[in-house]
Amino acid sequence: METPLNAKIRVQVDKDLADIMPTFLNNRAKDIELITQALLKSDFVSIESVAHKLAGNAGGYGLAELGLIGREMETSAKQKNGDQIKKLFEKMKDYLAKLDIEFI
Repeated sequence: METPLNAKIRVQVDKDLADIMPTFLNNRAKDIELITQALLKSDFVSIESVAHKLAGNAGGYGLAELGLIGREMETSAKQKNGDQIKKLFEKMKDYLAKLDIEFI
């Protein structure tokens, strides 16, 4: 999903997740730091592990697009495709920065 430069990405999420969503998002901030460090070392195993967890968990939090990014990043890490990982990593950071959650 392409969005204008500063547009928010609005996602409706079940209100039952409101209490745990902040922890989930805080963990994604930790993932960003882990991936940043792993990219510096070309540590594809760590990137694959983080991306695998992201792919598996994001959908359960109503963030299917983030899960797809994780899945693509996991595949790219298995292929040791650093350039593609960097593109997906930027997409992940952009998504998280623009995310606007509405609990319903």
